[in-house]
Amino acid sequence: MLSVPLTSEQLGLLERLVANTVVPRLLLGSRTESETQASALRTLTPVTLEHVGEFAELVISRDISESTRYFEAMRANGATVEVLFQDLLAPVARRLGELWDEDINDFIDVTRGVAQLQQIVRDYSVAFHSEARQPIANRRALLMPMPGEQHNFGIAVVGEHFRRAGWHVWGGPPHSLEDVLELVGGQWFDVIGLSVSRLDNTLQLSADIARIRQRSLNRTALVQIGGKPFTDNPALVASVGADATAIDGRQAVLQISAMIERSGETAAV
Repeated sequence: MLSVPLTSEQLGLLERLVANTVVPRLLLGSRTESETQASALRTLTPVTLEHVGEFAELVISRDISESTRYFEAMRANGATVEVLFQDLLAPVARRLGELWDEDINDFIDVTRGVAQLQQIVRDYSVAFHSEARQPIANRRALLMPMPGEQHNFGIAVVGEHFRRAGWHVWGGPPHSLEDVLELVGGQWFDVIGLSVSRLDNTLQLSADIARIRQRSLNRTALVQIGGKPFTDNPALVASVGADATAIDGRQAVLQISAMIERSGETAAV
């Protein structure tokens, strides 16, 4: 049970943390099809479900130094930083959300755990980039949640994937739609990545994306939208005026790169 009483404001913050920051589906995959995911985890990566459970316990209850030693030990055993970001940190983030949902761990535990995951992403950013083999030069991406959303951990991971591929990345949570419009109107971006955890008003989101396109210095910029509503129902992507969605950072980079390449081939014809 919760070990400290929470105010309604704290509960609201925690709900946004779990639903938006911990692992939005655009950024770090789906929480559905758990059996399929478990099978893939066992067969396609050195990271096991046992590793996920152990690491979740570490980031909740131990010092960051112990979490870092565990992360380093997995690297020493042959796991790349990319694999660990995607197959260890992402499932651990989902697990933190589940522990809170199940009333096993409290607000302080979950926020401590998420903070450690964010710190590890920052600490291993250079190593993550150094693993890249064929970076894409001179590409610019704007990655941010829609105003009112907070996707700090997920956005950080997706941004690292784009940077690793050689992209120049801008981002951060905007205070208002005007902040987004000012950015896209003042700088050239090849892709505008937006994240939404809840879709309460499809028409409003569609209108906001239309305004972003109209203000964009690059009128052919691709708009990639993500979050649980779009993971659950990809048909919503077109209905809000976006071009694509993705379930994780790796797919986001590959998808956008392929779309840009196809558009270049079409223009050359």
